[in-house]
This record gives sequence, C-alpha cells and structure tokens, in this order.
Amino acid sequence: MLSKDYSAEFKQRFADRYADGATIAMLQHEFGLTKSTVKLWRERIDQGGVGAIDRPRKNNRYPQEFKLRVVEAYLRGEGDYKALALEHGVRNSAQIRDWVKRYREGGTTPSSSARRGEGGRSPRARRRSSGGAPASRWRWRS
Repeated sequence: MLSKDYSAEFKQRFADRYADGATIAMLQHEFGLTKSTVKLWRERIDQGGVGAIDRPRKNNRYPQEFKLRVVEAYLRGEGDYKALALEHGVRNSAQIRDWVKRYREGGTTPSSSARRGEGGRSPRARRRSSGGAPASRWRWRS
C-alpha cells in the first residue's frame, strides 16, 4: 500500500474534528481515510498532539543505558509499555516490550540479539532458512 503525504492543514482539520467528538466512521467518510489510519492518527494525537501524526523519518537508536533505565522502570511497575513510551519519548510501545523480553531472556542489558555485522540475519531467520527453504524467502532484520 502506498502512503500519502497530507498537508498540515488537512491534519489540523482532522484533529479539530476529532476534538469535536467525531466518530471513527465520520472521520473515515469525511477525510477519505482507512479505519486503521483514523485509529492511528487518533492515538498519535492523544499522545502528542497534531504534530505527532507525522511518521518518523528515521529510526532512533537508543543507548544501552537508556534502554536499561526504561526496562527497570517497567519492572518496578512505574507504568505499562504505552505510558513509559510516552514518558521517555520512545515512539512505539512495542519497542519497550521487545527490550523487556530481551532483558528477561538474556540478563543484564536489553541489547539486540542479532547485531549488524554479526551474521546478518536474526536467529529467527536462520531457523527458518535451515529447513530447506531458500533463505531469500525470509525477511532480514535491519
């Protein structure tokens, strides 16, 4: 599916209608957006205002100390994934979930299990490709 770039005015009108209490169906019809886009934009507006609608242009790289601080906050019960993502400025709460999982599986730091330059593929991709299926069929972790 191709993504579109929407003007700042379009996004502001969407945010205004959302603030006025328009339903998902109303927003879909009025703005010609899919249900998933409407839900995503509503969530982003709730998290950070109209400016949060824009897709990030590049991936963030977080230092190990930062990841560990966020994971420890989660383990201390200071918030759920979503709340901690908002508090610490992590774009996606699933990222924190992955850090917690790696921390629980591996010990002291929530580091990446397959770093770039060390084999090139994730352990999952290596398992999948070892069963006789061509390796090119599987996605590589970037």
